[in-house]
Amino acid sequence: MQKPLNTVLVGAGGYAELYVRILLDGDADEYLRLTAIVDPYAKKSSLYDKFKDAVPVYEHMEDCYKNHSTDFTIIATPIPLHYNQSMTALGNGSHVMCEKPLVPSVAQLDLLEEKCNETGKTLSVGFQQCYSSVMREIKKRVLAGEFGRPVRMKTFVSWPRIKAYYNRAAWPGKLTAPDGELIRDAVATNATSHYLQNMLYILGWEMDKAAGLDDVMVECYKANDIETFDTIVLRGEASGVEVYFYASHATNYNVNPVIYYEFEKACITANYFTTNDLLEVHHKTGIVENHGNIFGDATEKRPVYTAQSILGERAFDCTIETVRPFTELTDKIFTQVEFHDFPDEYVIDDIIAGKIYVKNLHMDMSDCFISRKLPSEAGLPWAKRAKKLT
Repeated sequence: MQKPLNTVLVGAGGYAELYVRILLDGDADEYLRLTAIVDPYAKKSSLYDKFKDAVPVYEHMEDCYKNHSTDFTIIATPIPLHYNQSMTALGNGSHVMCEKPLVPSVAQLDLLEEKCNETGKTLSVGFQQCYSSVMREIKKRVLAGEFGRPVRMKTFVSWPRIKAYYNRAAWPGKLTAPDGELIRDAVATNATSHYLQNMLYILGWEMDKAAGLDDVMVECYKANDIETFDTIVLRGEASGVEVYFYASHATNYNVNPVIYYEFEKACITANYFTTNDLLEVHHKTGIVENHGNIFGDATEKRPVYTAQSILGERAFDCTIETVRPFTELTDKIFTQVEFHDFPDEYVIDDIIAGKIYVKNLHMDMSDCFISRKLPSEAGLPWAKRAKKLT
């Protein structure tokens, strides 16, 4: 296979516009040649006038593949479409990179893996931090033992969402589509999933592997009128390393992700309040290393990096195996955990701001993050008994 790779982009509006810009205006020409776009609603894209005369635009993937020899397909569409579109691309002899989350169940993940083995094609997933030069360098140093044994990892995210976030389409906050197709869109599987995945990724025993969690205790809640959950707290362990995750959309105060990865000889942190998402390594000797943004240029470089991997110029960054522990964890959450409603007396319906939130929730979760407790362990009045995953 020669570069540049003949590339099809599935999706043209919303988040997919990022890829339109990368493929048409970015520095990807050496590795990627955009040959077609597939999107039945392409005319709604704010970039339609930019690409409508540059490449053919199709409504259906099969029609595109009939007319184009495709090496590589980028899928940047709504979550409910990921599985079927990935299967279609693989079945038409194309390597694939699909946006996160790849699929909502282990069963679908297994079928995609079988399809990759059958076709000899690869499937990469767009979890940004797996492609970040900053995070990859940190992981190399972790694997080399530079920071000593990992002790615990914690992440806290408070990202308020207005009601329109859940009303923007038919799938946000849904368990399934009308046809029964699994969706499982929730705070942990969509917006904050990067940060849950990254803890598993850093603890993986090889560069493209992630660790699974055992002894997982989970609490899930919702203030919004959704089928899934807008708030989650979980605790688990990976080979003796404690892992904590606190995330909510049902808050009234924005706290960009706070990460705290503790090792025997150092702590790795990123805190929006002090470093604006810049990663720092605090050695117990007193030395502090200042690194770049935790994502770096990974968002824009993902398709190029994946093309380089397909061509054998670099190892793959995020594959089916990389996301398997994440998918196994979230699959269990959706099949084993009850999603509790926050009691009405704690829920505020802010008509002016257009959002629903739980009073003081960001502070309650911050306290739990600091003390390493679940809400039920902290004695919060709205908390329910945690569920242990089996």
